[in-house]
Amino acid sequence: MYEKNPDRTHFFTASLTIQGKGGHSSVPYQTRNPILPAFTLLQVTAEKLLYEFTSFQNVALIPLSFDAGSQQNIIPDTASLTLRGEAASPEDSEKLKAVLTGSISALETLYQVTISSKFEDYNGQN
Repeated sequence: MYEKNPDRTHFFTASLTIQGKGGHSSVPYQTRNPILPAFTLLQVTAEKLLYEFTSFQNVALIPLSFDAGSQQNIIPDTASLTLRGEAASPEDSEKLKAVLTGSISALETLYQVTISSKFEDYNGQN
């Protein structure tokens, strides 16, 4: 369960849309599955936070929602992922966005998908 940290006063929401190429699950080699880069992004950014921030910087990147449809035997064209970034300072919040943006760029190349991102700041508020 997620608990709010009163020391984190700078927040943002990152809304991501991963555009791939859907198709039937019997021919996955003909698709660009958007689900794979979405979950890889979660793993990569969680690992990068360990090396980009000290334990005293008090940052977090929390997954809020994920949607890729619900059709059986179908690889979707798109997937949507929403994340909440939290930091104790505006500098760390910007650095967290930069880590996320850099990871997005690398995954676009790796998976040959397009990832659009929209950041919404909520600094000083919940």
